[in-house]
Amino acid sequence: MSLWRGGRNWRGAVIFIWLGSNGFAGRAFPKADSASAEGPAFFWGEFYNESASMQTGRDNFIALSHIRQGVQKQISSSLFLDGYLLLRYGKDRRRDFWNNRFEWGPGLRLRFADKLLLAGYMEFIRGSYLNDPGEDAETPGKRYDDFRTGLIFWYGWDRYQDPAMQVSFPADFWGEAYADVSYYRMERKNTIGYAHVKTGIHAMRFWKTTLDVFGVAYLNKDVKRDFWNNKAEFGPSVWIKPWEGFDLEFYMEWLNGYYYGIESIDPNPYAQRYRDRRMGILLWIGW
Repeated sequence: MSLWRGGRNWRGAVIFIWLGSNGFAGRAFPKADSASAEGPAFFWGEFYNESASMQTGRDNFIALSHIRQGVQKQISSSLFLDGYLLLRYGKDRRRDFWNNRFEWGPGLRLRFADKLLLAGYMEFIRGSYLNDPGEDAETPGKRYDDFRTGLIFWYGWDRYQDPAMQVSFPADFWGEAYADVSYYRMERKNTIGYAHVKTGIHAMRFWKTTLDVFGVAYLNKDVKRDFWNNKAEFGPSVWIKPWEGFDLEFYMEWLNGYYYGIESIDPNPYAQRYRDRRMGILLWIGW
């Protein structure tokens, strides 16, 4: 999972967040196929929602949604430029102000490769906290402007073949590697890195429903030494996709976490080692 980057307990890539974290990265970009080269540009859009329950967040329940509407221009056979408008909304049960916000703004994204996802992006954001930040030293006010830019990488592998039988246990291996490095002007001009690796098997298929079992490792690192951006997590996970061809997933993770012991303005109030159980829902719709 992923959600807000640069905001205390969140992790994920703000460019499509979110999307690399649970297998949606391959669909985060508009399809760059031969048809897109026939005209000067084409329109595309996407809706994404992730809702998750996290034990380490005081048993918090957090939801994040965004809509992108944009246009893509193919510059060469392996170079694609996207311009888009972003709307993003976040809400949680514990009313932590950094999880409750609305953002909007234009963005640009340049994809450098065709066989994998390698891209650079920039976004110009206007945002508003839905809850009053109060006297938080790092937050200038309820409304804010931000500039974000960075690089994104994603690569996946999957030998799964659609079986003829309605019930099967394919046990085919799959995996993905994702990484991003992003600069956030509002977060004290911080640069934050994030990476994960997932690998496992397609354990079961029942008609259009699939069950995957896999292991996952998450890594976080930043320049400003905020403790919530400097940690590693790993453990087993499982997800269920109710309907093939529809990007809806239910997942559960059992994680062992470790803070690196790096601190700056805010001391880490938590134990250096921890355990977490996370349950969530992912939905992506593209057009």
